[in-house]
Amino acid sequence: MAHMSRLIVALGLFALSLSPAAHLAAQDADEEQPFGEPPAAEEAEKPIAVPSHDPVVLALMARKPSTPEELGRAIDTLIDLHALYEAGLLTKQLLDAKLDDADWVALVDQLGSPLFLRLALIDELQPEGRRVSDAALGAAERRARDPRRLAKLIDQLGDASPAVRRGAMIRLAQGREAGVQAIIAAMLDPARAAQRPALRLALTRFGPDAIAPLEALVRCDVPALELQAILTIGELGRSELALDLLAPALAEATPAEVRQAAREGLRQLLGRVPDRDEAAKTLTIVARRDFDAALQQQASDAASATVWQWDVEKSQLVPTSLSPLVARLDVAAYRAGDALKLTARGRAARRIYLAAALEAATYRAQADLAPQAAPDAIQNVLAAEDAAVVADLLEFALATEHSVAATLAAQALGDLAKDDLLYHRQPQSSVLVEAARNSDRRVRFAALSSIMRLKPLKPYPGSSFVVDTLGYFASSFGQPRVLTADARPAELQTLAGMLAGLGYETDTAGTEREVVAETVASPDYLLALIDYSLAAPTSGQLLERLRRDARTARLPIGIIASSDDLQRAERLARRTPLSRVIIRAANPPALEMQIERLLNDVGRRMVSPDERRAQAEQAVAWIADIISRDHEIYNLRRIERPVATALWLPATSADAARVLATLGTATSQQSLVDLASQLTQPVDMRQAAADAFAVSVAQFGTLLTTSEISQQYDRYNASEHQDEATQRLLAGILDVMEARATADEGE
Repeated sequence: MAHMSRLIVALGLFALSLSPAAHLAAQDADEEQPFGEPPAAEEAEKPIAVPSHDPVVLALMARKPSTPEELGRAIDTLIDLHALYEAGLLTKQLLDAKLDDADWVALVDQLGSPLFLRLALIDELQPEGRRVSDAALGAAERRARDPRRLAKLIDQLGDASPAVRRGAMIRLAQGREAGVQAIIAAMLDPARAAQRPALRLALTRFGPDAIAPLEALVRCDVPALELQAILTIGELGRSELALDLLAPALAEATPAEVRQAAREGLRQLLGRVPDRDEAAKTLTIVARRDFDAALQQQASDAASATVWQWDVEKSQLVPTSLSPLVARLDVAAYRAGDALKLTARGRAARRIYLAAALEAATYRAQADLAPQAAPDAIQNVLAAEDAAVVADLLEFALATEHSVAATLAAQALGDLAKDDLLYHRQPQSSVLVEAARNSDRRVRFAALSSIMRLKPLKPYPGSSFVVDTLGYFASSFGQPRVLTADARPAELQTLAGMLAGLGYETDTAGTEREVVAETVASPDYLLALIDYSLAAPTSGQLLERLRRDARTARLPIGIIASSDDLQRAERLARRTPLSRVIIRAANPPALEMQIERLLNDVGRRMVSPDERRAQAEQAVAWIADIISRDHEIYNLRRIERPVATALWLPATSADAARVLATLGTATSQQSLVDLASQLTQPVDMRQAAADAFAVSVAQFGTLLTTSEISQQYDRYNASEHQDEATQRLLAGILDVMEARATADEGE
């Protein structure tokens, strides 16, 4: 156990800082400005440089430097003397010389790159300084990456002169990614077998930049390269890289020569070779850390990072641009995959591997995370797994709040599982039912989809929750909707007017109770804008209540604040997930900018109005399918209200009418005749509602009140001047009621 602790400390704590994911682009650490603050002032005008009267400067200019080297050295001296006016004159002269790449490269070799970096950063020397810098450093960069030059440097690694060999190694390192690729290609060349020790030494000269390529090579499935990478890791001497040697050293499938090299590398780096259980546990712990850390890198606008991957088709190690999120998930997946190679009891490692691989594949595929957009991710990762493994994966993804993995696992269970999955944990609800109650909208919908495909034949624990979820999705209008909340009606009216101008449907609330009631009732809210006077912590703790309810847990919340409340509102926003301060805006553009920043926090988890509309249509279709079957599992009267809402939408009206016809309630019949009598609605929708009313009356009798029946007669009488189809439709409703009344009297 003491060895285990030391191994975790020696390896695990370094994994997050020195794994490939740690080589990502650095993030800006400055605090973000709060919403609503005026945009930063435009860049100041170029500072004006004035001529210098320093005798040294005057003497230097009197020499009239003219060659590129003379100009460069003079510029460097003038900058040190703060004679920026004169330095600018010579910089323009150097630019006007129109040097070619060879001249620029020679100049960089003579003067060094720091001078050209300085030229790009001094405001008084722009724009000429930046142009000189780009030309010189660009030429040097192209020269450093030139394949023919790199090939010559590779040849020089075998030179008899130590000085030549050292110089070749330094220049190869200057080629960065291209230099790495040249060395790796040479390692693959059988004719250079004797040169491989020198190639490995050259790779170590890249220092920390060699870590990511070496980690990629260790798992490239090319034994000759794996061997060279492992030997290089041992020679590099960085103990944290021992993590990458555990699987090659201990897995039974590793080729003997590679395994022996990996074991020797572990002895060099750690002083011993851990046993398989110890190594598997360490790898699982590190994989879990990376997997959890990925949740912190969900921003859709995060800068891309360069990582290394083995291209099987090209037989080449290539740098690839990935988001920090995908890079971190990849690290978690391959660490967990290494753990699985070492133990048959790797439930935790398998969960992490599958979840991380699913999410990485999905994020690679597209920015939109709708589950139907990434079928290959499910097929490729879950193809060999059974329903029990995927159900366990779903449970893990829900517990760790990895909603993408949970969505894909829930969706896959509809194809892999049988309906008995819904009864496995009686009397508790199954994992699919729990997923159907999750706070993430896509997770809920994917779980609901699988339950509908399983078509259970008898009641199961949690079936009432499934009905509620069906109703939730069915009630969506698919419109971009915002809830605004303020105790002051005038402020509400002003805000609603600005939102309408931005294209949002708006609902208003004046109390905490109204906020909760509105937000849980509608699935269409993209965000809520709540004045600090209501959002501020009180006995009701409004924001906490919204975050506890699965229907509103991920609703973006803008806390509207004035200057008096700003600091308190910011503290509240920091304590409340997915919330930001919205400084009270004076005009729609200022409000729109702040809303965009709030929605950007949701990133890829944002569900568009179009996707919400499609979910509503599918939910109503599922409800209609349920009523077409003989058995009764679901009490659909629980969701009469959302189905009645769907009745008024062209895409869902026909299915909703069929459902309402089976409910046998007075309100369902009233909904049907109201639509059928609404002259502004399409005639086909009205006729479908009238037909559904006839079905309902035939089965349950006329459930309308006397006043409602009288209203139908008034509607018919008022249709005297309407078209013939309308008159016939309204007459048909009366015929249905009268026929049923006659039949009831006869009985």
